[in-house]
Amino acid sequence: GGTVDIPVGDDWGAGAYVTATLFRPGDAQETRMPARAIGVKWLAVDPGSKKLAVTLTPPEKTMPRQQLSIPVAVAGVQPSSNAYVMVAAVDVGILNLTNYKAPDPENWFFGQRMLGLEIRDLYGRLIDGSLGTTGKLRTGGDGAALQAQGSPPTEKLVAFFSGPVQLDADGKARIDFDIPQFNGTVRVMAVAWTKEAVGHAQADVIVRDPVVITAGLPRFLAPGDNAVMRLDIADTDGPAGDYALSIDTTGDLSTGDKPLPGRLTLAQGKRQTLTVPLIARTAGDATITVKLAHADGTEVEQTLYVPVRPAQLPLTTRLVVDLKPNVGALRVDKELLAASLLDGASVSVGVSQAAAFDVPSLLMTLDRYPYGCAEQTTSRAMPLLYVNELAEGIGMASDPDLHGRIQDAIYKVLSYQASAGSFGLWGPGSGDLWLDAYVSDFLTRAREQKYDVPALAMNQALSNLQNSLGYDQDVQDRGSEIAYALYVLARNKKASIGDLRYYADTQLEAFTSPMAVAQLAASLALYGDAQRSEATFQTALRLAQASTEYDYYRSDYGSPLRDGAAILALAAESKPVPTIVPALIKLVARERADARWTSTQDESWMLLAARALKEGNDSITLSVNGAPHAGGYSDRFSGSDIADSPLTIANTGKTPLQAVVTTVASPVESLPAGGDGFTIDRTYYRLDGTEANVTEATQNERYVVVLKVYEQNSWPSRLLITDLLPAGFEIDNPGLVSSAQLSNFSWLAQTDAAHLEFRDDRFVAAFNPNDGDGDRNITLAYVVRAVTPGTYAHPAATVEDMYRPQYSARTATGMMEVKAP
Repeated sequence: GGTVDIPVGDDWGAGAYVTATLFRPGDAQETRMPARAIGVKWLAVDPGSKKLAVTLTPPEKTMPRQQLSIPVAVAGVQPSSNAYVMVAAVDVGILNLTNYKAPDPENWFFGQRMLGLEIRDLYGRLIDGSLGTTGKLRTGGDGAALQAQGSPPTEKLVAFFSGPVQLDADGKARIDFDIPQFNGTVRVMAVAWTKEAVGHAQADVIVRDPVVITAGLPRFLAPGDNAVMRLDIADTDGPAGDYALSIDTTGDLSTGDKPLPGRLTLAQGKRQTLTVPLIARTAGDATITVKLAHADGTEVEQTLYVPVRPAQLPLTTRLVVDLKPNVGALRVDKELLAASLLDGASVSVGVSQAAAFDVPSLLMTLDRYPYGCAEQTTSRAMPLLYVNELAEGIGMASDPDLHGRIQDAIYKVLSYQASAGSFGLWGPGSGDLWLDAYVSDFLTRAREQKYDVPALAMNQALSNLQNSLGYDQDVQDRGSEIAYALYVLARNKKASIGDLRYYADTQLEAFTSPMAVAQLAASLALYGDAQRSEATFQTALRLAQASTEYDYYRSDYGSPLRDGAAILALAAESKPVPTIVPALIKLVARERADARWTSTQDESWMLLAARALKEGNDSITLSVNGAPHAGGYSDRFSGSDIADSPLTIANTGKTPLQAVVTTVASPVESLPAGGDGFTIDRTYYRLDGTEANVTEATQNERYVVVLKVYEQNSWPSRLLITDLLPAGFEIDNPGLVSSAQLSNFSWLAQTDAAHLEFRDDRFVAAFNPNDGDGDRNITLAYVVRAVTPGTYAHPAATVEDMYRPQYSARTATGMMEVKAP
């Protein structure tokens, strides 16, 4: 052994590594290996005055629904040092979801650093491999995590942050947080700093009522459901004895006709259990308030939230009514909308000269898509960039949350961007140039409207389009993708005018999509080539007039209605405006009148096209509920508003008008099983592989739900499969379901979904289009558990082609019961 003295210099910073190497002479008779050893040791430097001593002294225990005061003290802070502290108070349960550790700035600045060098060796020559054991490599675990999405929280989350707070001259501060209804542990975390030093501290605070009320109830209900709520009431810190008990409900949720106990006797440290029936009448947000009161003044109140949603997915219905001059009138009431379940419904009413471009109904129907792939997110957000411009002409109120909604959509689609700049439909990906161009178009327009679009992401998106056009030259089959990419580049002044003129002069007949031809025309207009642009727009109109048949094999998400609306939108934006606009308006109006079903593409481009008609409603005069109204009319109502206060509109002017009433609501009558283009079957199995009848399920029993979808169409389809749960069931976390538990289901085929969601109230799967060959069947499975006793509506499982919504199928609806064992 020996001792080596190492001088510590200021250049060490937080510390330094010392290495020691031991060599031993080789010996043929020696079996102990290796012949050399290396030791590495981190020598930490004491930060001294650069480390602050932070002390938190919150109460060890407090009650909810009151203020939590957190005193903070930092030792040794000079009055002139401008010291600050930030404090967070977060539910430990939230932190445990990600194994979150409290911020530790001392370790960040003064902790051990990674060794900044590599040691390479020929261990195969240094170590005798004959004496070792063959290693076993473990693989797996790097797959993308499945999405287990819950409904929005019904209770306020305990997650508070103070922001920077300056300490006083004594190095102290007090942070106050208002704790909501909550029983659990809150972790208080503080970080303090000056210009020269940092420090941190943490402490846990128990938050609970003297009597803790815990409810076991479904995460949701459907109208007509009967559930049994379990109340566990534990006297943890309250006085023993008799408590007055009251249970009140709101939102048309009742506890039945039988009287509930009005008094409860509790012993300290003990628990009582009470079962309460729950009956859901109508859709909406219901609450249950449980109150306990002791004779000594101790009172506890717990409010529980139960969303009640219809047992069927909402449908969009559209009613167009002609209003003749001076005499035409419309009454919107519950009789007019009798086929729709008005509880939880959305109703839009618009009056204008052109029903095809009814802005409020288009906005409302776009909002009905709850899943949000890249295309749907873009389709919902892009028209919002111009909604205030449209609102001026139709009397629509402005949306104060509009800017935030668009900015959130920008960030969401950017989360689908791959490192090369391309976009995937359900996550980062590539291979869909049309989608790349569509999202890049939205980002371009958003940047033009001064929204925050990160420059790096925008440049990567444009570079991806440029790179793709470098090798994608098949105009006959890929004309839609090439034209859209050129248009987006032209809008960003990055296209080649020579390429645009070449395609317009020599390859125009090879483009089979009217929208693609219009994008070439709009690109030429952006570069000031008005003559070629006008001629190309004329070609686009002729192609749209001739292309009225639906091409099911197209890959650009389109339809004749979408193409016509897109041509009109692009023409209206071009300068000078081409002469085809009046003919396009008639074309689009005719296509819209014939279209029973519309996709997000149709609706988004219809809204963009509506900018071409923003003039012309000034001469409209109406009577709305007896009051005069000048100009176009537009408003949106809830179903309950219409049921309670019907709307009457009369045309008092000399111009024929059209009123459009659009309803997004679940139907009153259950839809029968069946469909067009698909069939779908749903079967339940026990874990032992035997088929189960869940019309009478047993509480705590687990079932495997198997969905089989058979596609009858031959064209590529982008599918969305949705299985609404009965309220008594909950999906088991797929990450916790082991393969051993499903060993009896080896017959299930492997299925690769583009997107999976496991929500509180539904299972969702999405599939990208296949090539149209081979087996077109899909088999899916997931595990549910029967949780809450009661009788529940059993919704249908559905499948739909997202961009050909006329093709869909569903299973039958029914009733089921969860029985206590």
